Amino acid sequence: MNVISRIRFPSTLETSSLYIKCNENASLNLNPQNVEVVLKKNGVLSFNTYFNSFYEKFYTKYTNLSSLYYLLKLEGDFQVSLYREHYQKDGREIIYIKNFNRCQPSEPVQISLPDSWHSEDAGRSYLELTCLSEHGLFLGGLIATEQPKIREVSLGIVTCTFKKEAYVKNTVNSILKDEFLQDNNLKIFVVDNGKTLKKDELDHPRVELIPNRNVGGSGGFTRGLIAALQDNAHTHFLFMDDDIEIDSESIYRLFALYEYTHHEFAVASSMLDLYKKHIVHEAGALYSKYRDDQGKYHFNPFTIASLKHNLNLENSNSINSLLLDEKPDYGGFWFFAFSKNILEEIGLIMPFFIKGDDIEFCLRIKDNLGLVVFPGIAVWHEPFYSKNPFWDAYYGTRNNLVTHSIHGSLKYTDVIKFVTKGLLQCIFFFDYNTARMLIEGFEDYMKGPSFIENIDPEELHNSIVSLSKSYKSQSIKPYHHNHFNNHQLSQKSGNSILNKLIKAFTLNGHLLPDFFLSKDDALLKMGLGYGESWTKAFTKKRIVIYRDGNSSMYEHEMNRQVVFELLIRWFKVVIKSATRWSSVKAEWRNAFNHLTSVNFWNKYLKLNEQVEQSVHR
Repeated sequence: MNVISRIRFPSTLETSSLYIKCNENASLNLNPQNVEVVLKKNGVLSFNTYFNSFYEKFYTKYTNLSSLYYLLKLEGDFQVSLYREHYQKDGREIIYIKNFNRCQPSEPVQISLPDSWHSEDAGRSYLELTCLSEHGLFLGGLIATEQPKIREVSLGIVTCTFKKEAYVKNTVNSILKDEFLQDNNLKIFVVDNGKTLKKDELDHPRVELIPNRNVGGSGGFTRGLIAALQDNAHTHFLFMDDDIEIDSESIYRLFALYEYTHHEFAVASSMLDLYKKHIVHEAGALYSKYRDDQGKYHFNPFTIASLKHNLNLENSNSINSLLLDEKPDYGGFWFFAFSKNILEEIGLIMPFFIKGDDIEFCLRIKDNLGLVVFPGIAVWHEPFYSKNPFWDAYYGTRNNLVTHSIHGSLKYTDVIKFVTKGLLQCIFFFDYNTARMLIEGFEDYMKGPSFIENIDPEELHNSIVSLSKSYKSQSIKPYHHNHFNNHQLSQKSGNSILNKLIKAFTLNGHLLPDFFLSKDDALLKMGLGYGESWTKAFTKKRIVIYRDGNSSMYEHEMNRQVVFELLIRWFKVVIKSATRWSSVKAEWRNAFNHLTSVNFWNKYLKLNEQVEQSVHR
């Protein structure tokens, strides 16, 4: 017997709706020593949920599995029903129903999945258990097969962190404590860019702690990947961010996928919102696209369109929409798996430090093989709306331009158009530090790949962080609820086109005389699925911004002199760069193979120096 996946219990009540649904005669007992669902007569336990559905369509398409069965640990009398639902089809069909009497946990109930699960009718199936006795228990379950594996999988798990010790230790411990993963061949490489973890905190034969310089996410993941490659024992690799929460079942399911597939493909997970745990933030994304309010996609070289964004996984129809196998351009490194064969074909990560390294890497995979966002594999991650450091814009601008140089043919006029638009938007929010970061990122891109090769990434990052605090008219202060008492979100429809044009032509009030301006603050809130417009700040001298999930407020005060300095600087950069655009773009494209090679990364990470030092000792 080979186990493909397990029916999982939630670890907290907060996430229970993603695992089980109970009627009034059934209840979950979360005692760590004895997790179970207790049922009375007519109690119903449903697995019509995100994590405990079986996504037939995906297993049919991506594996060679053909014969599967459930094993259920039950106590009492039960009616067991198996249902199937489809994307964009109303209702559900029952595909199996049977009564089982006097069930005992020591003799699991076996239920074969009907052959239709791997037919054209494949969709999403799930079990429902109805208790027929006065008392009943559900103690666990799994889906298994008697088919032999196509291959044995050895997984090198790489996570890199910068001073997020609690997250990393929780993730590592959840993997090591999973009984089912004890028999799987895996090793965890923890790359500590902050050098704050102690060896005895992660002292385990399946864990390797690697102290590292702060070379960002791309440098941390690559450092761990090089160590995993040196083991020469792993068939597949998994990247995981440090600021996640994970059910180790996602890793177990990943093993089964690769053990039973003939294909080469990368596997990405859905990213669930850490603060609203039943909400999908992203299940893959499209590059250089944005989606308008009508759901139509438009070109923008500096944005991504998150797929399945804001999907509520407590809703059955929302779960069914995951059956739509969209073709994403990338999946985030919060959970991203690929084979050693893929790596040998496409090379290592680009040295981006942070921001966009996963996008560029995935574009190579998509062009060569493909990637899948597999339903039922997910992590909870800190949402991006809750954090917005000013220096992000530097890396976003620079790295996006590099990515387009490698994978596209972006025109200079398009670049100037979209960077100028971003610059103006920052000015409209009085966000001059971010505006400066956009310009800095563009300027450093124009220096070509030699800039990346010859500068110390740690020193560069420290410099960028310092520059991102240049303008003292912006400050970050602790959040106070009284600032936003009775705050009403503004409606987008409140601005006519003419009204918005007037505000834009005055640079959102920067060109107005002082007597037109109010001393009242413009209060703006940003969060999941919404963000108030800059137009609300018109005729105001100060903006106060609060982001959901953040303990701070951002205060931006108007400064006309800074605006003129930024615009003049940007105008000069545009003129100066026009004649060099094509040659710089070619330089980045030509340097690509070198920048993704082991030789480059050994030098960049100073690994050769470490080897020499150890020899001389």
